[in-house]
Amino acid sequence: MAKTVPSTTMIQEHLKSLGLTKYESLVYIALLQVDGATATEIHEISGVPRASVYPVLDKLSKKQLVNVTTTSPKRFAATPPDEAIDSLIARITQDSAAVKNELTAIYEERSSMNHAERQEMIWNIHGAENIGSRAVNLIRSAKSEVAIISGKNILTRPLQEAITALDPNITVEIVTTGGLERDDIPPNAQKLVIEGIPHPDTITGEKHLPCVIIVDSRRVIAFVSNADVPSALYSESPGFVNLFTGYWGFVQGHVSSPRE
Repeated sequence: MAKTVPSTTMIQEHLKSLGLTKYESLVYIALLQVDGATATEIHEISGVPRASVYPVLDKLSKKQLVNVTTTSPKRFAATPPDEAIDSLIARITQDSAAVKNELTAIYEERSSMNHAERQEMIWNIHGAENIGSRAVNLIRSAKSEVAIISGKNILTRPLQEAITALDPNITVEIVTTGGLERDDIPPNAQKLVIEGIPHPDTITGEKHLPCVIIVDSRRVIAFVSNADVPSALYSESPGFVNLFTGYWGFVQGHVSSPRE
């Protein structure tokens, strides 16, 4: 029984995700079907316009997907798929690392702006998955300290793992009303328990201990409870951060158990 070959359209879509254009994909697929071909033959097999064939072959050659002979006329052959895909993936990995560094430099330049120059933005995050992802990334960004006012529901397994993975020199303190077992606390964190529920009404207007994560006294995510759809507030604005760092100091004044 003959083996079913995926449609050219489907293959093009996969190659597009690896950085190839439509014409590049068509030329490469055409060359896989023959034992070398001239530019004219490639035009006939692939359907790519004659004027576009040479520019496409040049790009494929630079991506190490096509080999060319020194004969006249020149003949072109496709690099075997395993080598070709490995080359494309290596190129993507290299480009991704470069753009990550460039984007990080832009982000860090923004982060280093004076507070007076920065806008007072507070972001509303909806949905447990989005909140969890932002909280984990926030923990991972810590450079010196993490302060958490926690109910048991916010210390999810991904969050615990992010805390555990932090540099040992980063201070992690978790304040709880007692609902957290020692096993729920990452080994590199200090657990502090408070009795009663200190609550300045200016914080949330609800009679419970707010769940908050404060990182480096610069970034805060505050969880909103009693809602049909979980939501949270995130901000790096000085006013918002100062509100919760002040509350952190207030709560610490009510700690009734020694640091564990």
